[in-house]
Amino acid sequence: MGLLLLIALLASLSGMAFGQGLANPPPERLTIGYADEGEINDSSQACIADVKAETEGWSTEDIEEAAQKQCAARKRHIESYEALQSNYRTLMGLLAQDVRTRPADAAAKLKMMVKACIDHKFDVSTGGHNIMVNVIENDVAAKCLALGANLLRDEIRELRANECVPGVPRSC
Repeated sequence: MGLLLLIALLASLSGMAFGQGLANPPPERLTIGYADEGEINDSSQACIADVKAETEGWSTEDIEEAAQKQCAARKRHIESYEALQSNYRTLMGLLAQDVRTRPADAAAKLKMMVKACIDHKFDVSTGGHNIMVNVIENDVAAKCLALGANLLRDEIRELRANECVPGVPRSC
């Protein structure tokens, strides 16, 4: 009788833990919470328009060169954001397969880490002047997003490397 009660209690507790995991799933897309997140336009028209708005009296050649710098920084930002989102989706999918993990908590902490990185880098940056303000902002975001994407990539690699557990049926 005692053994049956213990089994029932353990089943109940594991069901509660599993149920809590489903009740609090991680967001489908990780939102960091910085300015213009996910809305960066790296078209040459947008970059030229922004450079013209920031400068006065620049030659066409200088405007085009500055716009190329801005667009390159914006492209790095967009690529890092997309890598972070892709790796995030992959990791959350892997974590969802194991009820012992806490994907929603992991997502919240990743968000804090990337946001803290962005805030830190802005705190140690002069901020730039003229067109470099936009370049620096995009490069700061790109570097911190890449840091998060690389962290997730490494976690994915570790999880996949440890998928096969010797002696555990169907772990491969």
